[in-house]
Amino acid sequence: MKKLLFLAIGVVIGVFAARRIDETEKGKALLDGVDARSREFTDAVKDGYQARDRELRGE
Repeated sequence: MKKLLFLAIGVVIGVFAARRIDETEKGKALLDGVDARSREFTDAVKDGYQARDRELRGE
């Protein structure tokens, strides 16, 4: 239960910090860059998964 409390507190602090950072121009640029890199990463993981899936299926 204690771990869940700390997780919830961390999420709240993270959301609050992201909102405060997003209020400035530099902060918006930073968060946009993080968002773009995370999308690139998830797209690469998805492409790799799909390629491996096709390989295993013999397609």
